[in-house]
Amino acid sequence: MSYTHPRTIAEIPTTSPESVALSKALRAKGFAFVGPTTMFALMEAIGMVDTHLVDSHRRGTSGIWRHP
Repeated sequence: MSYTHPRTIAEIPTTSPESVALSKALRAKGFAFVGPTTMFALMEAIGMVDTHLVDSHRRGTSGIWRHP
């Protein structure tokens, strides 16, 4: 997964190619309420992606991102 390093709130993504693919796969299996934004939120919640701002003290605490 490649994501930018958000410096402003406007730069924080709400979906990714992976969340879109996951959403499509789950919908094909019959799941509901699994849109790309919801799947991206899940990915954030379990630590797959870190969307904290670059200057945030929380940036990198998921173990996914290195602090710049």
